[in-house]
Amino acid sequence: MINKLYLLLLGVFFSSYFQSLVDEDPLPTLGDYSSASISLSGEYSLGRIWLSMYRGSTKEHSDPLMRTYLEDLIYRLSETSEVRDRRFEFIILEDKTINAFAAPGGIIGINLGMFLNTEKEGELASVMCHELAHLSQRHYARSQNKVSPLTNALMVLGSIAVAAASRNPEAILIAPAAMQQMSINFTRSNEKEADRIGFNNLVKAGFNPDDMTMMFQRMQSKYQNEDSEQFSYLMTHPLPSERLSDMRIRADALEKNSQDSFRDNIDFYFMQKRAEIWANKDLKKQIRKYKKDQKSNNKNISFSGSYGLSLAYKNLNDFDNSFSLLRKLIKEIPNNLVLESSLMELHLAAGNFYEAISLGKNILEIHENNYSASILLADAYMRNEQSELAEKLLKDLSKERQTDPNIWYKLAEAQGLSGNILQLHRSRAEFFILTGRHDAAVFQLKEALSLSQNLFEIRESIIKRLEEIFATKRALNELS
Repeated sequence: MINKLYLLLLGVFFSSYFQSLVDEDPLPTLGDYSSASISLSGEYSLGRIWLSMYRGSTKEHSDPLMRTYLEDLIYRLSETSEVRDRRFEFIILEDKTINAFAAPGGIIGINLGMFLNTEKEGELASVMCHELAHLSQRHYARSQNKVSPLTNALMVLGSIAVAAASRNPEAILIAPAAMQQMSINFTRSNEKEADRIGFNNLVKAGFNPDDMTMMFQRMQSKYQNEDSEQFSYLMTHPLPSERLSDMRIRADALEKNSQDSFRDNIDFYFMQKRAEIWANKDLKKQIRKYKKDQKSNNKNISFSGSYGLSLAYKNLNDFDNSFSLLRKLIKEIPNNLVLESSLMELHLAAGNFYEAISLGKNILEIHENNYSASILLADAYMRNEQSELAEKLLKDLSKERQTDPNIWYKLAEAQGLSGNILQLHRSRAEFFILTGRHDAAVFQLKEALSLSQNLFEIRESIIKRLEEIFATKRALNELS
């Protein structure tokens, strides 16, 4: 059994290590052998295996506007970071607790609770910069100086296999816990290094140097005075007083420009309102709050109050008030993609499919492949009984975003409506693979195989995909 495990993990990690040599990937000097044992591509592979299993056991938030915003923010921050491998994968969790994490291989996770407990974009960005620093400094690899990379990988993949074999959804929680322990809960020196590098990244990206101090200070204060279970981020990122002091000293040492010169994107406030509408079911209470926000002298708060009102009225089917508020905002803030996409979303809710389609096509003429507009346009096509157009749009999008389960889910829906049953089964299989449900994927591919008949190229592609799944299942079974 040990030999099988050893050979299995040797294949995964040493193949990626040798590939890194071919790619002339100069590994950083980290002071121990572990960093030379797991390459960037090795971390990438391990992270993707974990993510597929994690996705199958958690509630992922599929809001396309929220995802577009988060992707734009992370990629913008990565431009001034030290992250070398920017093949990121994003997951937004429907969880009100304050938490975010960066796992090996460029995986960025964030709870909706982060939007509920930050007051400006710089505070959210400060947390993201800290997580990017963990990735750029490869703290996962450096944390393994006392045990081999093979041992840690076995621990993670083994816990995944136990959950898969037992069919117990709660058992998979072992894997996220293990991964987060390795990827986040590092040594004190790792955390201080992430503070320093993350702070530099935050400043280079144009945010207020005080944002990181304010964010962690307020989080620490709430953590001590309220229910600590709501602050899972600080459970994995302990924040002793000396780290807060270091942040303050760093911020004070910088010569600050006018407050108006710091970046504070209005889109953050819009996303905050989307999170609030998701989290709070008492819409009448939210309406009262947003009406107060409208009177604020801070334009970001005032405009986002109107946006929140529009969302609340939409959910109450009061479309006249919702349209009125949103169109007024678009006049105040022209060419804002969040507002334009929100108008598409509102037309869909009101049953105005032609208007949604026209608006979506206009957006995509200017912003080709925009994620949120593409997803909303596909929804509009399907609801307007134009499923073939939705299928074409989603198929093109799937080529750019092969690892997004939401796209494959919607593509299968469109193919079902258009009667393309063979491809429906193949798309469903991809969705199940990305969410760690290999048996379901095999079933779908076998159904597709039975429909392929004399389509030899398609049959060959399906058989190859089945072989890949069987290989993965054998590996997981051996680990269990």
